[in-house]
Amino acid sequence: MKFDFELLNGVEKPGRYLNREVNSVYKDVTDTTLHMALAFPDLYELGMSNYGFLLLYQLINREADFYCERVFTPADDFSENLKDKNCPLFTLETSTALKDLDLLGFSLSYEMAYTNVLMMLELADIPFAAVDRDEDFPLLIAGGPSMVNPEPIAPLFDAILIGDGEEAIIEIGRIVLANKRGGGTRSELLLQLAEIDGVYIPSFFHAENSGLTSFATPLQENYQSVQRRIFSDLNKIPLPTTPPVPLIQAVHDRLALEISRGCSRGCRFCQAGMIYRPVREQSPEALIAGVVAGAQATGMDEVSLLSLSVGDYSELLELVKGVRLTCPALNLSLPSVRAGVLTDDLLVALKKSRQGGFTIAPEAGTQRLRDVINKGLSEADILDTIEKLFAQGWDLIKLYFMIGLPSENDADIEGIVELCGKALRRAQSKRQRLNVSVSTFVPKPHTPFQWECQIDLNETIRRQDIIRHGLKKIASPKRINFKWHDGRVSLLEGIFSRGGRYLWPVLLKARSLGCSFDAWSDRFNYKNWQQAFTESGFDLDNLVATDFSEITSLPWSHIDCRVSEKFLRRERNKALHEETTADCRFAECHGCGVCQPKENLKNLKAVALSKLPQPLSGAPLKQQILNGDQPRQWRYQLSFSRGRRLSYLSHLENVALIIRGLRRLEIPLAFSQGFHPHPKVSFSHALPVGLASEHEVMEFRTQSPIDLSSLAGDWIKVMPKELKFKEVFELNGRAAALDRRLKGCRYRVEISDDNSSDWSNLLLEVETCARQVIAEDKSLIVKRVKKGKVRELNLAPHLKMVEKTQAGELLLEVCVLDGRNPNIFDIIAALAGLEQRPDGGIVITKVESLIVS
Repeated sequence: MKFDFELLNGVEKPGRYLNREVNSVYKDVTDTTLHMALAFPDLYELGMSNYGFLLLYQLINREADFYCERVFTPADDFSENLKDKNCPLFTLETSTALKDLDLLGFSLSYEMAYTNVLMMLELADIPFAAVDRDEDFPLLIAGGPSMVNPEPIAPLFDAILIGDGEEAIIEIGRIVLANKRGGGTRSELLLQLAEIDGVYIPSFFHAENSGLTSFATPLQENYQSVQRRIFSDLNKIPLPTTPPVPLIQAVHDRLALEISRGCSRGCRFCQAGMIYRPVREQSPEALIAGVVAGAQATGMDEVSLLSLSVGDYSELLELVKGVRLTCPALNLSLPSVRAGVLTDDLLVALKKSRQGGFTIAPEAGTQRLRDVINKGLSEADILDTIEKLFAQGWDLIKLYFMIGLPSENDADIEGIVELCGKALRRAQSKRQRLNVSVSTFVPKPHTPFQWECQIDLNETIRRQDIIRHGLKKIASPKRINFKWHDGRVSLLEGIFSRGGRYLWPVLLKARSLGCSFDAWSDRFNYKNWQQAFTESGFDLDNLVATDFSEITSLPWSHIDCRVSEKFLRRERNKALHEETTADCRFAECHGCGVCQPKENLKNLKAVALSKLPQPLSGAPLKQQILNGDQPRQWRYQLSFSRGRRLSYLSHLENVALIIRGLRRLEIPLAFSQGFHPHPKVSFSHALPVGLASEHEVMEFRTQSPIDLSSLAGDWIKVMPKELKFKEVFELNGRAAALDRRLKGCRYRVEISDDNSSDWSNLLLEVETCARQVIAEDKSLIVKRVKKGKVRELNLAPHLKMVEKTQAGELLLEVCVLDGRNPNIFDIIAALAGLEQRPDGGIVITKVESLIVS
């Protein structure tokens, strides 16, 4: 289906819905192709920051007979446009309606995204419940961390993958494609999918309610439980180095590579630490090569090394040094790093990157409570690490804590305040500061604390207040910034994380009341949720206070995450006695049940680097001179055209897109000086959103001369399709800045293909009025409102020429005066006597930038 650009009218961020990003995949679809989409139940900029989502997108599309697209939850403005035009939700790449796909797979990492799943299906005209869908609808599957207890949303899905997806998603796709080619039924397909390790078929289990909880009973004789799928060796598949490059800024706007999966530290509150066992590390050689390839393929200037516990990666120092040597200009970031593992050598290596904040998660304020949760950190570890970071020049340290942990008392809460005070005293200047974030503990399935009670909302607020008032006594908010998670969201998260299918009607009711984007503070509506629970026959306070300690069959008992209940109960008992358990990678095996040598399931350590790699010669990966005296620089002027699709991006979004393209072209850009260096790139002027251009001009500076003869051919390979190269030449070093050499712009105004007769008359009026303005018979007044005051501007002196072509188009020339270059939409609106810019009926295109040499 062709994309309808009218859907973008009034949309705040059109770039969320445009396609044709660099590295996005397009294939021809036939009757023998598996046509599917990965669905992320949140906004584009969040989904494009999700490593697992982008990993599967690249992996699936490596299969010749699979075509995988993407779809994200649209914001309200786009959703309303879809409804107004009676247009079902469609895929990003080809605008295919979701209901016309063979397979639709949701990535679910957070329980509060469930209403967004319902919203997407509602917009797609797909029934919510699996029982209401037949072969005319796509197979709906789900995966992700929150699916280790899928029961609250299980009635929605045909199949759910428990565990790692790299191998399983291909096996699922093969069976779905064979069923499609053979004309099989949905029932036959589900029976075949149930044979795949890790695949859970909700309809093969019946939910039995028991008080305020439930448990599942199997309906198939040989299908009693589902065991988590484990991808045993991360080195078996190539790294995902060609993710689509977002057209707008993503939340985590950088290249990401997973250096290891799993964690053996054994924090008793941490679900990820239990459900991702065993530890599997990537090869450092492969990672370094992946960083190089990913930087070249995306043009990103930053790479993030991902892991549950980055500091535990056995070859971390060598990996960081290797990345530094091969890509010295690339900024390197790490997620939360465990205190006590940061050596001086590692900090020195990391310091060479642009320094933002550094994140440490003590979790608890006292040693007693850190032992209860088996954090394995002493106060000395925490403070020594903070002191090292401040000494090495980091100005911002982010500290993460939890409240409501089992056995926590007020002394533990006050310990958070005391620890923050001690941390701030390690600062070496008043510029150095702390961000203190506090979330409420949510008991999670498959952890030693899965049987514990969650504190209620009033108690959450009381404990937050203790911390808030305590931190105010230590320092001003400029030195200690306190952030807390909404306790109401944590309450709902706790209910759904340990809930059963009895919560399905609550989800449906919440969605009918308008609930969506519940993870966003500005969208979360607690009253609607209260109403949903009440009308479904539940009391929120009773649900959150449910005591799971005596329940033998839990809602998720049929999901086997391979960590045995015996081990979890033993760890819970040790927590009650404030006893710790050592990391099994550095001590004896504790018998959690995950490692199975016969299945090649074990902690897998990376092979050490035989030697550090040599620096590459690729220009964008070379060290760039960021500070100090800079040598000679070369100046170039380049012109290009920008198509309609890219016209919906803002000026800054287009600038970022082009700079990344220049990096992919391996152009050695020169940088400004200062704390945050920027590439020396400038544009003649900022185009307004919605204006396509046949002639844009930019200037850039380089550290060394470039080969202009090959630039045109290389440009086509790395730039978006609608960004077309025109010409490039070297500038005289004494040439004035580009914006000073811009004398004016020429525009074409024409009737659009879907024009109504109104604009035929208005275009004549525009021409008549323009001629009167140029003849100085008429002024051209535009009103501006600033700080409540109306200001009138006369744009008449800027209008220099109007001409009508044989095809009936208007050509207008607008000149720059005193550095002012008026918005062409404002001029056309004023000439046509409109109160605001036209949003349809005509097409305005910039045809030339008038640049003097």
